[in-house]
Amino acid sequence: MAETFKRRAPSQWGEGGALKEEILAAAARLLAESGREEALSLRAVAREVGIAAPSICLHFEDRSELVATVTRRAYEKLVAELREARDGGTPHTTHSPHAPHTPFAPHTPRTALRAIAHRYCTFALENPRRFCLMFGVERIVGPREDSPRHPVRLVLGAWEEALAALPGDRSGQVGAGQDALLLWSALHGIVTIAMALPYEVDRRGLIQRADDLLDRIVAG
Repeated sequence: MAETFKRRAPSQWGEGGALKEEILAAAARLLAESGREEALSLRAVAREVGIAAPSICLHFEDRSELVATVTRRAYEKLVAELREARDGGTPHTTHSPHAPHTPFAPHTPRTALRAIAHRYCTFALENPRRFCLMFGVERIVGPREDSPRHPVRLVLGAWEEALAALPGDRSGQVGAGQDALLLWSALHGIVTIAMALPYEVDRRGLIQRADDLLDRIVAG
């Protein structure tokens, strides 16, 4: 059976940026669906968008660059939301009827940290495909020396900033750096376990567990 090909209307002058965004969106969908970077092909992405595979090379050098761009975009989106929560000092608001209600609290480094933790939970629940793309896709192993450039460092940086802002007399044993990684890892484990179970996630319970974690780690 001949392969079907969804032809896309040619881009007009100046619309190359729009096509690039379509390519990135298609690659993100396919990565999240397959769960394996190795399974992604430029031909499949092109078919999803409705263009010829060589057209992708006008925007990305190869599959590695495409995947790296998709991945970085996902991390940048998360970091932007975490910093928005930090600057607002209140947890993420959502229109979901299952979202936990948290009363207004004064903006302090402690409430900013709590807001970041809440936003991390809701980001994962409301963006499961993007979250999977960031943390659930089987990657092609690259050289160890490339690890400092991975965008996961951006997320760690957001946690480090929040912890570093805590007053010294209330931060207990927690500071920036390695302790930020420990806090984030613990919260990430709580979130991923909740999402992995074959039941609807108890959002209020998840937020409460995030609060309990902060209360245990951050003295106050």
